[in-house]
Amino acid sequence: MLGACIVALAGSLLAQEARVVEEQPSHWVKTYSGEFVSPPGATLRLITRGHVIVRGAGGDRVGYMLTERVRARTLENAQRLFGKVIATMMRRDAAMTLTLLPMSAEPVAVEWNLNVPRRIGSLLISTQIGDVEAYDLDGSVHVDTAAGQVHCDRIGGGVEANTGGGEIRLGRVGGPARCISAAGSILIDSAARETVCRTAGGEIQVRDAGGPLTLSTEGGNIEVDRAGSSVEAHTGEGTIQIVRAAGAVLADTRGGAIDVGGASGANCQSAAGMVRVKASAGPLKIETAMGSILAELLSGSRLNNSSLLAGSGDITVLIPSNLALSVVARNDSGASPRIFSDFSELRARPASLRQAAVFEGAINGGGPVLMLDTSGGVIYLKKK
Repeated sequence: MLGACIVALAGSLLAQEARVVEEQPSHWVKTYSGEFVSPPGATLRLITRGHVIVRGAGGDRVGYMLTERVRARTLENAQRLFGKVIATMMRRDAAMTLTLLPMSAEPVAVEWNLNVPRRIGSLLISTQIGDVEAYDLDGSVHVDTAAGQVHCDRIGGGVEANTGGGEIRLGRVGGPARCISAAGSILIDSAARETVCRTAGGEIQVRDAGGPLTLSTEGGNIEVDRAGSSVEAHTGEGTIQIVRAAGAVLADTRGGAIDVGGASGANCQSAAGMVRVKASAGPLKIETAMGSILAELLSGSRLNNSSLLAGSGDITVLIPSNLALSVVARNDSGASPRIFSDFSELRARPASLRQAAVFEGAINGGGPVLMLDTSGGVIYLKKK
């Protein structure tokens, strides 16, 4: 039965008379097409070369069209460049592996268009080189391309996309998302569950994520509009902006600012840039080597013991007037260290000229401890 499957598909593709036309002067196009039946909820694996476009549709049939384009002076020259196509299919229960390998010369542009059953269980695409697109599928999608862009949208299950070099762009994904690029940006509109993104060089943008986020880039900015859970973000050279996170934020950068518009706790480190954080709960641990810190505690905050450390920069904390908090502020900046407070409960600790300036006290009777320390700046405690 397996041998019959292989022969039937190879024959339907290769025995078919290929259609060759001249689109424009010296621009030739060759097309193949075919179809076969897919079992309900099947797993389909496609091994090929070139640009792949997959769309989900009704029914139980897989239809495909190969389009090859090349520039050549004559039809004979174009035919030599087009070459042959290797086509096989292996079927085992509801799992099918479809191999479609054009043996064309390098100047030939190759594009596959496939219509597959929308309710297919999972789709696995592996292309030696080329972009991959997948749309309107209820199941999961797994993409591997040695070099090319990946674009998936309206996917009911999860998406795993790996490219040796190129942009990854996901629209709406109903399951978990995992995106790995050796060099390229990663852009996600909506992912319903856990999302992991890693790129060796490029931007990462996530508009909406329902699950935990883990984001890492060696050279680019990171932006998150909304996260329904925790966010972990790492960049070698770039800024990090988290507009809103329902969970805690862990962020670090070696060369840029960090801006967290809302989170339940934050652990942020910047080697050279400012850190701005708004928090409503959890502990705050913020460190900068060269950069200021601005922390705003939101009304009704349920803060845990926290620390803000600036190697060289100012520290400013906005505190609700009714928040119970114990504060220890230390300034090691030199002969005339400065600490300014809107809260009368904070008083200076007696110190000699060589000691650091320290203010401490209990606001509204005291509570979780907030430690502030700068070695080269000013500390401001402002009442909201």
